[in-house]
Amino acid sequence: MKNLIRYEWALDKRFYLVGTLGIFMITFGIFLSIWLNNISGYIWTSSNYNPAFFGGFVFLSVFGVSQSFIDLREKASSIRYLTLPASTLEKYLVQVFLRLLLPLIIYPIIFWLGANLSVDIYYFIQHSILEKTALPEIEKVKVLYLYWIPTSTVDIGYWGLFGLILSIPIVMFMGGIIFKKWSFIAMPAYLALLVLLIFGSYYALGWLVYPVISNSVWDYGIPIGKPEVIEGVPVFILVCFILVWTAVFLPFIVTYLKLKEREV
Repeated sequence: MKNLIRYEWALDKRFYLVGTLGIFMITFGIFLSIWLNNISGYIWTSSNYNPAFFGGFVFLSVFGVSQSFIDLREKASSIRYLTLPASTLEKYLVQVFLRLLLPLIIYPIIFWLGANLSVDIYYFIQHSILEKTALPEIEKVKVLYLYWIPTSTVDIGYWGLFGLILSIPIVMFMGGIIFKKWSFIAMPAYLALLVLLIFGSYYALGWLVYPVISNSVWDYGIPIGKPEVIEGVPVFILVCFILVWTAVFLPFIVTYLKLKEREV
C-alpha cells in the first residue's frame, strides 16, 4: 500500500497540489472580497463562516472527490493500473484514503488558513495603506465553530440531516468509477432526479390515498407529517432516513465491486 501511495503521488501530485492551492486561493479571495465590499456597519463572528464552509464542502465533493479512480478513464492507463502488483482491496483502500478521506481532512485546515489570512490582509490594507481606523469587527474563524453541534435533544431529523451531508462526498466518490470523467455532472444530475422521484412519488401516492384540495392554501395531497409510524416520526421522514443512511454505506460496497469487475 505504501508503494501504491507513492505511485499515485508520482502520477497525480500536480492534481493534489493544484487542488489544495486552488481551495486556499478561492477561500482567501472570497472572504477578502467580502471584507473589502463591507467596510463598516457589521460584526462577523465565527458562526458566520458556516455557509461558506458548507458551500466549499459541496464544491470539493463535486469537483474533487468525484475524481476517484482517474487511471481507469483511459484504456492504456487502465491496463497499467489494473496490472499493478497489488490486490483489489489494497487499490480500493488507497483510493478511499487519498481521494475521499484526505481531502476531507485537509479541507478544514485550508479553509481556516485562507479565511484567517484574509482577515489579516484586510486589516493590513486598511490600517497601513489606506490609514483607516474605523473598521468593522471581524472575528477569525475557529475550526470547531465550523461544525454545527446540537445543544438540544438529537432526534431522527438531525441524524437524517447529518447522514445527508455525510453521504455527499461518499456518493461522489462512487460516481468517479461509474461515470468516470463526467462524474461531476452526471452524479449530481442522477441524485437530483432520484430526489425528484422520491418527493414526486410520495405526494402523488399520498394524493391518491388521501386527496386534499384547498384553493385557499394550495394544499394538494397529504401533509408531510402524516401518517406517522410512531409518535413524532412520520413515514416520509423515516423512509428518507433509511435512504440517506443507505447512501452512506452502500457506495463503499458498490465502488469495491465495480473495481473488482474492472479487474475481471
